[in-house]
Amino acid sequence: MGNIDAKRLLELSSGLGALTLVTTYLVSTTSGRVAPFIPIISEMPFAEPESSLFSAGLTVSIFCFILLTQTFHRIFGPMAREAGGNYESWNDLIRIMASFGGVCGIITVNFHWNIHPVLHGVTAGVLFTSFLIWGTFANHLLEKSGKGHDIRRLAVYAGWGFYALMIVFSGLDSQELVEDGHGFFYRLDNPPTVNQERSTYLNLTAFCEWGMVFSFYIGAFTYRRELERTSI
Repeated sequence: MGNIDAKRLLELSSGLGALTLVTTYLVSTTSGRVAPFIPIISEMPFAEPESSLFSAGLTVSIFCFILLTQTFHRIFGPMAREAGGNYESWNDLIRIMASFGGVCGIITVNFHWNIHPVLHGVTAGVLFTSFLIWGTFANHLLEKSGKGHDIRRLAVYAGWGFYALMIVFSGLDSQELVEDGHGFFYRLDNPPTVNQERSTYLNLTAFCEWGMVFSFYIGAFTYRRELERTSI
């Protein structure tokens, strides 16, 4: 695989991921199968053709990132040794964590919420958390090595901020469901439908999820410089 350009692979991974989400949104909402404002990402691929589009595009995107994780581990190695302390061990651990998170992500996008709610929810949580931790470590190590990037730093902060708010608003949405006589985990087994009235908290949860995911893509493009003239 030494002839694969890592920079181009990063652009493919990020560009394809973002394009897949936007295209799935347009197909699912214009068909009238998903509420246009504002869907949880996981509720978009419940029907065809958006289901196949969503799964195929994001599977390729995430698989490319798993490959890139190994390349970043190699690039970060000298920086981690120079930084001393436990950075080398952290670099090894982060590669394993991000790779596992990527595998969970592939499971997430192929086992949809409406059919496999628990599996989908657990793997999505692992995906989001592992990618945020990887991005935080990568940004910190590069800054420590004198290769900081303002947009990358802001993307990391934004990602964690949206992630935390998504959890908070999701909890508040669940609390409203409890007050209406449903269980706290009612939403897990009952995804919102296009004809269902959407609570403010559900809309805010969805907004934060979109914000978090696109902070990943924005941050990812800032690593293009680190991958110049590098092969997988």
